[in-house]
Amino acid sequence: MKYSLFRFNDVFEAFAIYFFCFVSNLILLYVKVADLEGSFILMSFIESIIDYQFVISIVLTFIMMIFHYQFLNRRKVEISCRILVGDTKQKIMIRYMLNSLAILLFTFLLSLSLNFYLDLNITSNLYLVLLFIVYILISVGQVNKE
Repeated sequence: MKYSLFRFNDVFEAFAIYFFCFVSNLILLYVKVADLEGSFILMSFIESIIDYQFVISIVLTFIMMIFHYQFLNRRKVEISCRILVGDTKQKIMIRYMLNSLAILLFTFLLSLSLNFYLDLNITSNLYLVLLFIVYILISVGQVNKE
């Protein structure tokens, strides 16, 4: 991580946001599949939340999109300095993309293990991974010197 734009705090923050999105999706999926014995009021409340599972997941993924946008805005000066001392924009973009994908992959594997432990379907998390990859590819286009 010597040439990376990510510092330890940034890696931890990205991991926490990814993990929060995956776990919230897992919780919604678990509640949907689990046979909860409870009061009628509790069950109707849970069902009303499950009806909006897709919307909730998309809204939570926007948090990660905002993180990437703010991260690159905070690093504009560093990107400019790296380009001035001889680094190329393409190399910075590739390293940023690879680091972001590595954090995403690690978090996905952790959530995948939780999926297997809870015996849940993994397709919803795969959809989230594809959406996050699109966000990363969009954010790579924002790497420029100012």
